[in-house]
Amino acid sequence: MTSEELPIDHLLAAVLRGEPADWPLAWHGSDHAARVTERIAYHGVAGLLAAEARRLDDWPPEVLGPLRHQAIALAMWEMRHQVVLGELLAGLAGQKIRALLLKGTALAYDLYPTPATRARGDSDLLVAEEQLAAARAVLERLGYHRQPLDDGIADDLALQEVWSLKCDAGTRHHIDLHWQVLNAPALRGVLDFATCAADPLPLPRLSPDALAMRRVLALLHCCVHRAMHLMSPYFVDGVTYYGGDRLIWAKDIDLLAAALSADEWRQFGALAVSQGVAAVCLDGLGMADRALATPVPKHVLDTLSKAGVEPASTYLLEQSQMGRAWQDFLAIRGLTRKIAYLGARAVPSEEFMRAKYRDLAGRPLLLLRARRMIGLVRRRRGSRAPR
Repeated sequence: MTSEELPIDHLLAAVLRGEPADWPLAWHGSDHAARVTERIAYHGVAGLLAAEARRLDDWPPEVLGPLRHQAIALAMWEMRHQVVLGELLAGLAGQKIRALLLKGTALAYDLYPTPATRARGDSDLLVAEEQLAAARAVLERLGYHRQPLDDGIADDLALQEVWSLKCDAGTRHHIDLHWQVLNAPALRGVLDFATCAADPLPLPRLSPDALAMRRVLALLHCCVHRAMHLMSPYFVDGVTYYGGDRLIWAKDIDLLAAALSADEWRQFGALAVSQGVAAVCLDGLGMADRALATPVPKHVLDTLSKAGVEPASTYLLEQSQMGRAWQDFLAIRGLTRKIAYLGARAVPSEEFMRAKYRDLAGRPLLLLRARRMIGLVRRRRGSRAPR
């Protein structure tokens, strides 16, 4: 985060906290409107801000106009996505495939007053690995097409994949299909399917077939997912970002924290320690507290802070991308599989490279590979990748 972005982020966070958020006098007549609009998109909070439009009446039309347009677009996408997702969930249930919604979509239909205010570009589904082939068959039957795998890794080494559906209206809907919650071989033991599927949470606002992890697990997953992106990229409007300071992730954590009972907080502390991610959860809760003043019971913070050395937390909080790749390499079993993984990470397919770097898709492949190698060795925490 730059010195110019910090006051903008403070203003946006104030709106989400329900505090006064007047447009600063010094920003009138400047180029701050364009910068604020960009930060709103980065943080994924257009829907949340639009819901508070009555409190933003002194904000310039150059901000409020795009904000309204984004909110309308999100609402229209949500209407269609709910139908598409409902059909998929019904198809999976019809084949006795147990699927759990993760992250944004699960939270949108559990804790957000209006699902469209939880901006996202896809829906994440978790299935048991033994039901993966059957889940793929359902997706294919419904017209979905599988996208190039992450870093071009072969099927037997991948842990998730993206499926896309093009609707008659021209819109696209993406399903991120997981058979391990976290896309990292080194984290295979964190949040296995049996743990996630125990006592699932129904999401009747979405579909009678919609299930999600219970909230204790969802909060832990939110913290871990955020930490994954301290080094792993994510994309907003075609721009590549790195970092874990997005306000939409803070809002996810804040809503979950407010929804937990005293007993669930005790379960959360014990689970974070047993899963080896206490430090990661402490870091995520701290981010939400700094941004949104998220209250957390002191005994939970004490439990998390007293955990010893955790390999998973070290991987997520301290390793560079290259360090993570090395840990993943060590975690893969079998020399043949290790070599295949190393080759895929070192020299991904051309199809994958041009899909990953869409802004440079017409450039020579060698340039794309050079950009990727720079990204692997550069240490990032909360930054935007150079274009």
